[in-house]
Amino acid sequence: MSYRRDRRNNRRNRREGNLRKLNIKSKKTAHVSVYVHEGDNIDRVIRRFLKKCKKEKVIEIYKRKEYYEKPSVKRHRAKIRKKMLNKKELEANRK
Repeated sequence: MSYRRDRRNNRRNRREGNLRKLNIKSKKTAHVSVYVHEGDNIDRVIRRFLKKCKKEKVIEIYKRKEYYEKPSVKRHRAKIRKKMLNKKELEANRK
């Protein structure tokens, strides 16, 4: 292997290695915040916060990443989900 190619690969590995260490797969982060104004009902503020969390799917992502899941299991679940969506779409088109 040439010296130049070796240096280029080292740089690439360093750059990608940093992302791997942090276990970052996408750059999208979910920062959910709710501002409380004067005179706001605290129950409504909590409801707004929970609604935003559901919209950003924060809880689903947390539960999915709580335990390791084998790639084969992920593929299997995706396959089942795809079948269900196709089935729903066919039923919707019949009506």
